Amino acid sequence: MVRWVDNLPDDDHVPYKFIEREPHVKDVVRYMRSSDYLQWAGVAFGFPIAHWTWERYSPSFHPKVMPRVMAVQIPFFMFAGFLYASGSSLRRFWGWTENAAEYKRWQEEAPLREARDKGKGVGWAATGDW
Repeated sequence: MVRWVDNLPDDDHVPYKFIEREPHVKDVVRYMRSSDYLQWAGVAFGFPIAHWTWERYSPSFHPKVMPRVMAVQIPFFMFAGFLYASGSSLRRFWGWTENAAEYKRWQEEAPLREARDKGKGVGWAATGDW
């Protein structure tokens, strides 16, 4: 199987409990803490507000252009904030930062995942279309 990133850590080389090598995006989002959501909101709203404030006191372009600039900035920084926050969650999956609560929850949900995945193949090959 081709790995997205091949040099990820294993259980022997990280300071905290290793949970999952390549967690699904759904798991990364489900395991986000409230601090991750605050980071997401901080990036998503902080940068556009800072730019808007800067433009109010020291304009660099005509004020009529500002709504179009914000229309581009807000979705961009929403996505950038998501990447920043999901990186924090992902580091907990890899065991690079403290993850006791996530590890406990992952262990509790293990039987549910095994029951769900039982009888399934892996990825698109399991659909039988090939």
